[in-house]
Parts: sequence; C-alpha cells; structure tokens
Amino acid sequence: MRKGKSLIGLALIVVGMVFVSIPLYHEWQQTKGVSALEGALASLEVDPLHGSSQELTTEWTQEELEEVKTLEIPSIELEQYVLGETTEENLALALTQINPNQAPEDGNFSIAGHRGYRGDRHFRQLSNVSDGDEVRLTADGKTYVYEVNSISIVDPTQTDVLDDSDDPEITLITCTLSGEQRLIVKGVLVEIIEEAQAV
Repeated sequence: MRKGKSLIGLALIVVGMVFVSIPLYHEWQQTKGVSALEGALASLEVDPLHGSSQELTTEWTQEELEEVKTLEIPSIELEQYVLGETTEENLALALTQINPNQAPEDGNFSIAGHRGYRGDRHFRQLSNVSDGDEVRLTADGKTYVYEVNSISIVDPTQTDVLDDSDDPEITLITCTLSGEQRLIVKGVLVEIIEEAQAV
C-alpha cells in the first residue's frame, strides 16, 4: 500500500515536470530560431555597387530574408520580426504576414502571431494595447506609423477582419487567453517615414 502511494507520487512528479518542460522547450526552440534568423539577417550585407550579397549558408533564402519586417508597439514594449509568409514553422518563430507580397501601404496589411508561452514573446501583451497607441512597421527602408483605432474579440470563423480596405490600415491578430476566440487590433496609417528622415 505504502509502495503504491510512493509510485503514484513519483508518477505525478514526473508528469508535472513534463508539463513544465514543454513550454520551456518551445521557448528554447524559439530563442534558438530567432538567433539563427538574426545571424542570417546580419550576413545579408548587400554590396551597393554590384547588388550582390555574401553567400548565405542558412535555411532562409536571400529573398525570404529581404522580406523580413519589424513591428514595434512602444506602449507594450514590443519589437518583433515579421516573416513574409504565414506557416506553422514561421508562426513558431516570429510574427507573420498573412498576405504574402502585400506592401504596407496597400489596403489591409494583416499580421498574425501566437500569444507565446510567457514573457513578451510574440503577441502575448497585445491585449494591453489601447486606442490611440502607435504601431510602427519597418520595411524596405520605410517606417509605417499606424494609430490604433479598433480593438475587438471575434470568433475564428469571422474572417472579414482580413478583408481589404480602400485606405491603408494594419490588422494584428492573436488568440485570446482561452484560445477559443481571436483578439483583433486595427490601426490606420498616419505617417510614412523614409529611412533618411528616421536617422
């Protein structure tokens, strides 16, 4: 009887350790992937005279690396990479652009991201954004500045939030804490800053 209780206790400890280690493993994988991405981006030094770059020895192509954008939301201290295509692999690593090849000034520029397991990774703090907050998307030597004008919770089937618009806007999407619905943050484009101006 006593031996049986000891085995049950030991089994519960092992199960608990497995549950604790799963998010830590995912976080380690994500950190490792981001480090590799940063290294690949650092190696992408284009020669302005010849338009060539160093030979890449990464899992990303030069074209994929050139499509990487950055998203900043100062109010929640968010600064994340945005990869050019939404895939499971890319979502595990960073934020992703929903419509590939879309320019930020063209219609509804939508970005998806997981909530993340802990800390400030991915869109974990997106629910703390408020109306009027600034969202900055940097791509191709320009920074697109948006002002948040709408925050809502929708069902996963409500895909009209991704519909294109006549005016340039941004849509940020992540899961709610329960995972059953989606948090949608929208903003309107208020300014485009050229790289020379930003310095």
